[in-house]
Parts: sequence; C-alpha cells; structure tokens
Amino acid sequence: MHSFSVQMSNTTSISGLMVDRKKDGVFLEGELGLIEEIELIEERVLMIKGVNGTIRIDLSKEELLHALHPQTSSG
Repeated sequence: MHSFSVQMSNTTSISGLMVDRKKDGVFLEGELGLIEEIELIEERVLMIKGVNGTIRIDLSKEELLHALHPQTSSG
C-alpha cells in the first residue's frame, strides 16, 4: 500500500476538488507551477515541489525505476 500527500500553498492554485460519497471517490486537480525540485527522500518518498505546492508519494527507488522502465513481454 502506498500513501501520498498534497500540500498547496494557496487555494487559487486548485482548479478542482470533488468528493463523491456515493462512489467513495475524491478528485483533486491544481497547478504545481514551475517545478523547483524533484527528490527521492531516503529512497522511499518521491517529492515533487513546485512554486504552488508539493506532492509526496511513498514509492521506493526500485518501484519508481520499474514504473519508468516496465518489462515488455515477448510473444
């Protein structure tokens, strides 16, 4: 299981927020703005920091590399 966090510096950077209790879903959309930093913290948390906010995702280095270079099946 992977956790995540989204921290926005102000509400003007958020263009959409929807909570659908019937479908138990949440949608958040916004503008991070110019990317200032991308870092893999302790090889466990991917952090993408923009001028308007920061996204953190609990994702190991191995999982990130696997997602960037998925194995193709031949056959």
